[in-house]
Amino acid sequence: MLKYFLCVVVLVSCGEAVPTTPMQEAPGASVDDVRFLLWTKSNSGDGAYYEVVLDDSGSLNGSPLNANDPTVVLIHGFSSSGDSGWPVDAKTELLKQGSYNVISVDWGKLAAAPWYLTAVANVPLVGAHTATFLDWLKASVGLDTSKLQITGHSLGAHVSGAVGQNVASFTVPAITGLDPAGPEFYSKPTSERLDASDAAFVQIIHTNGGEILQSCVGLADTAGQVDFFPNGGVHQPGCVDLGEWTDLLEGGCSHGRSHLFWVESINGSPAFRAHPCDDWTSYENGQCSSCGAGCLEMGFHVSRSLRGTYFLTTNSDPPYAQG
Repeated sequence: MLKYFLCVVVLVSCGEAVPTTPMQEAPGASVDDVRFLLWTKSNSGDGAYYEVVLDDSGSLNGSPLNANDPTVVLIHGFSSSGDSGWPVDAKTELLKQGSYNVISVDWGKLAAAPWYLTAVANVPLVGAHTATFLDWLKASVGLDTSKLQITGHSLGAHVSGAVGQNVASFTVPAITGLDPAGPEFYSKPTSERLDASDAAFVQIIHTNGGEILQSCVGLADTAGQVDFFPNGGVHQPGCVDLGEWTDLLEGGCSHGRSHLFWVESINGSPAFRAHPCDDWTSYENGQCSSCGAGCLEMGFHVSRSLRGTYFLTTNSDPPYAQG
């Protein structure tokens, strides 16, 4: 039980929005409680999202969605919500860059604290439901799914994988997993967690990979065509000044850096330039200073042409990218 207690304490602190009072919905919640929140250039304010209701043609036809624009789907993690935190920050940065359909999957009632094991069990259900939603958008309004990408944090990263596994009418072009959750997923087969087979291209950004006793809650295993390990992928600079356990107890600092890095990368300047390397020790020792087959820009603008493990250093405070 200590393992599960630590999972709850740690992942509540790692959520993007820690509830002030425990939510009571999780045990009785269903996929009908999942909301799909849409922002576009015409409704870009933080609270101005438009809720598109699955199988409600009136809801869809009255929405500001442009089927020809690129679509970015954002999926939050445990004890969080789709209308606050990093999905809202990402929406703002994306719409500064151009016209996008930004869809935040709000599954907060199914990912509520302190029911971490319930949230884990809900991951495939939410993924399948979201896949049905995307298939419906394509069938109903001709959504250009070639311009689609999905980004999920923590448990949301595994939801992203379940989306890719369940879409019926197309292959998801790209998924970004932001420090996919580790607890309960090390023992699962790749068919039940985010994996390179879930999209045409999968990038993983590891920022807190390891075991709970290492004060880590991310999945350390490589899982994409490209896996990035900023600062080694275990603890991030500025997060362990008072010791490793402060990394978790003070808001899951390293776990949350994954979405901070990704949101910052949308702007693209400076870039998160990463070098191919076998491991962090080799990188630190200067053995990977050349680009070999090619360096990569971690994050939103990543090239989908290369494969492998990549390492980089970041600043301890924003802007995090060092160019």
